[in-house]
Amino acid sequence: MAHQKGVEVGEVVQSGPALAFLVYPEVVLAIAPSPFWAFLFFIMLLNLGLDTQFSSVESLMTGLVDNWPEQLRPHRKKFTLGMTVFMCLLGLPMITRGGIYVFQLMDFYAASGLSLLWCVFFQTIAICWVFGAKKFYLCIEEMIGYRVSMYWYVCWVFLAPAFMVFIFVFYFVRYSPITMGAYHYPAWGEVLGFAISLSSMLWVPGYAIYYLLSTKGSWSEVLRQGVTPVIKPRKEAVMAEEKARLTYQDVRDVELNIEEDLCDESFVSYDSKKCLGE
Repeated sequence: MAHQKGVEVGEVVQSGPALAFLVYPEVVLAIAPSPFWAFLFFIMLLNLGLDTQFSSVESLMTGLVDNWPEQLRPHRKKFTLGMTVFMCLLGLPMITRGGIYVFQLMDFYAASGLSLLWCVFFQTIAICWVFGAKKFYLCIEEMIGYRVSMYWYVCWVFLAPAFMVFIFVFYFVRYSPITMGAYHYPAWGEVLGFAISLSSMLWVPGYAIYYLLSTKGSWSEVLRQGVTPVIKPRKEAVMAEEKARLTYQDVRDVELNIEEDLCDESFVSYDSKKCLGE
């Protein structure tokens, strides 16, 4: 494409929505048979969007329903439908004539900016350093039936937080104002973008300050109480875990009984060397 247009590659391929909706379709048209590849490309984009929406909406709904189970769990389907309609209405301004500028602002400061990295960093700290990486490691072993590599443990505890801090600092060091092609956003646009980022970032330190001020006790007691996990398993989960443990124990007892029977006097003549360890 750069050779056909007589320009540099950097002037043809740029990051942003134009890469998926302008550059790639033009590339697909140059590959025979172009209708077939165009069909596959846009089906891929559709499935990618649907997959992202399923995971995002489900995680949001699960968090809200688990926080208010008595009010929302009986009406989960209706609540999910209402929230999806509400989020659809919020997205309508992005498909207007100037919607691409709103989309770029949201994408730059919210979807792939500071807020996502900020939230993921504190989630990692909460799981691996407060709840405990060893507990998390054992939980995964209990769910899948075997221990994963210690490489993942090192990543959770050290590598992932270190890389996120580095990316966060590098973001500010190399920060440049948002642009959309040749259009430069005004100062109030950047302020609006940072406000969008802070709307989700401030809740982490904000709730921490609220918890410290509203909880009774000394600072050390409140801090110790705040970082102590208070997760209580559901009765159904405890019963299922105990049932699985008893089932495993019963199977193990049967195996041990069979091994003892094989070493019984009536079987010594059959395989005496094996049972006697010779």
